[in-house]
Amino acid sequence: MAAALSVFLVLGAMLAPAAGAQPTRPIYPVYEGYVPNDDGTAVLVFGYFNHNSVAVEIPAGNENGFDPGPADRGQPTVFEPGRQRNVCLIVLPADHEGNLSWTVTVAGNTEKTTERGGLDTLYLIENISMAYHLARRVDTATAEHGVCVEPEPATTGSER
Repeated sequence: MAAALSVFLVLGAMLAPAAGAQPTRPIYPVYEGYVPNDDGTAVLVFGYFNHNSVAVEIPAGNENGFDPGPADRGQPTVFEPGRQRNVCLIVLPADHEGNLSWTVTVAGNTEKTTERGGLDTLYLIENISMAYHLARRVDTATAEHGVCVEPEPATTGSER
């Protein structure tokens, strides 16, 4: 029994990330798509996939930024391991033209969302997804445009 416990503890220590472990793998920002609104605005939805086994902190700026600028749009600066969806919702004004892409650099790896990060119908989010329902909860009349915003809390009854 003691030998089995020792083997378990040794294996656990080998598999657990070391304290202060440095990221060695890429983080892929993901453009999930957009939801158009009746007022002409659109809500763009972004997520990411952190291939590291540890959370990675990257301040907003050159290594964690949007293009065209400003680079800091309130996006996440701590990237939890694994696939994280719907972490940044950006309201674009009705008169917005062009695309928006997110670039993340870590451990020498630079990854970028698609260049089509705008209102390309290829990325229209259908109303069956969680991203759609989160985007529809954003109050586009009061939300700051061009930065990551939090959707309104879910309410009882039907959504907008």
